[in-house]
Amino acid sequence: MGTSRAQVLCEYCCKYIRDEIVRCVSQDKPITITLDICPDCMSQFQRYQDLAYAYAAAYCLGKESIPDQVMMRDFAQRSVELIKWIKAEKKDPRDIFEEHKEELVQLSNQAAEVWNMYTARYQRDFPWLKCVELVKNTENPFLQHQQYIHRKIKNAYC
Repeated sequence: MGTSRAQVLCEYCCKYIRDEIVRCVSQDKPITITLDICPDCMSQFQRYQDLAYAYAAAYCLGKESIPDQVMMRDFAQRSVELIKWIKAEKKDPRDIFEEHKEELVQLSNQAAEVWNMYTARYQRDFPWLKCVELVKNTENPFLQHQQYIHRKIKNAYC
């Protein structure tokens, strides 16, 4: 196992963040790009993993008879539609970010609201494990988008 120097790029805007020493499984194929989130994007967006958590909670609660069912269902539907729309466009990752920045900010804000509501009102009645079991990783649009955008960035900048 060896090491190499990799550039760390923002997974949203693709801006260079820093250089980093990373471990490589193979000396033949060094890692040249790793991804993180830059301070500018961190102030506007949530990490994809956090968006995925909010989606799982919203998907689960959207199927239940609760006062916030419509909001949960709306967030889950908007998430799926936006990610499907983004993936249908065959564009550079920077163009994807610029064109969909406002929608991603809105989804990120709504995800924070969904997560706060879940933890404050519903977590006791709908345990997190139940929500995760209902949404497989392969069906979570934010995890799909994370994989998609990471591949696009690595293909474009490696």
